[in-house]
Amino acid sequence: MRLLLAALLVSLAACSSNDKKDQETGPNSLTGFQKEISLTTQWRGQVGDGLGGAYARLQPALKDDVLYAASSDGVIQALALGDGDVIWEQSFTEEVTAGVALGKENGYFATSNGELIAFSLSDGKEVWRSNVKSEILSLPVEERGLVAAQTIDGHLYAVNAQSGEIKWGFDSNLPTLSLRGTSAPIFYDRFVIAGFANGKVVALNKDDGTLMWQERIGIPAGRSELERLVDIDGSLLIQDNLLYVCGYQGHLAALDLTSGKMVWKREASSYHGPASGLGNLYIVDDNDHIQAVDDRSASDVWQQVDLKGRQLSEPVVFANHIAVADFEGYIHLVKQLDGTIVGRDKVTRPALDWVRTGSYGMKHPSRQFSHDPGIRTRLLASDDTLVAINNSGYVTVYSLDR
Repeated sequence: MRLLLAALLVSLAACSSNDKKDQETGPNSLTGFQKEISLTTQWRGQVGDGLGGAYARLQPALKDDVLYAASSDGVIQALALGDGDVIWEQSFTEEVTAGVALGKENGYFATSNGELIAFSLSDGKEVWRSNVKSEILSLPVEERGLVAAQTIDGHLYAVNAQSGEIKWGFDSNLPTLSLRGTSAPIFYDRFVIAGFANGKVVALNKDDGTLMWQERIGIPAGRSELERLVDIDGSLLIQDNLLYVCGYQGHLAALDLTSGKMVWKREASSYHGPASGLGNLYIVDDNDHIQAVDDRSASDVWQQVDLKGRQLSEPVVFANHIAVADFEGYIHLVKQLDGTIVGRDKVTRPALDWVRTGSYGMKHPSRQFSHDPGIRTRLLASDDTLVAINNSGYVTVYSLDR
């Protein structure tokens, strides 16, 4: 029953709106804008067969000018950021549902059968695997010898980063119905902090999993299970000793990291976490409106509504702009100052390579291409470099052209 309800919520999340009128009118069409910033394509490539049909968000990761990326069919690649050359590639037989996360020496990804797998950053070979017996959909996180991973059934596990041994676990008491997804845990001081589908944020002692504090971000209200959803699926943000978190049908809130006490909150509903810059928090709400909120007073700064219904990705700050991607594969650049759209590009299929096969030496494409152009994975921004991977596995690395 719960799986059926979770599948129903995938459709709910995909339409990015609870309003019938929004569903009838569909997403906003793209309109013209005054271009002030451009993206120059450095290179394009493809990783495996893409993100698959399980609504995974396979996040690429960057370290020391090496880009690490995964596909749902088990392909893990290390790519040179400058030109896209493949440094190494490994293929696993399992379906990948979360990754890639990077630690000091190892990288991590998770599989649909509940395995957390560590691989060497130097060659991609498996180091260890640990079975937490439930699907992981969010990025695992490594810090100080621990790997924290959150499962779809509401558990959080701390795993020894060297051996893969499970050190402790925590059960959040998952509600009957939730969105298909989980928030990634985050380390702070002696805490591991996580947001759950019951609308709560909890801080656990990283050594033994003891509950240190908890705070409710969303309070279930309404008669139906759909109306009572208060899931926290987006990234948690730490800045200036405050934790910023946004939930679905809940609140955007600032919490004191030491005590968990609520500093401020305001009504909000989002599938994503906030980004931060210029004294503002930036969120994409469940109608795909981009909002800027003052991070101290929680007051409105601006709102961008032209991309309504376009199933936007989680916002990232990029060169004094907000970067988001949509269901058609477009990347939109929005001014942090006032929310004006000032740049746009689209992730497209990389060039075909042809190989001769068979007794007649016929030419065939060297790889298969799927037909899902959308981008649901958060963009990766670093200095003047922006990395996008779409649902078909097409990777594009851009540089900023002012």
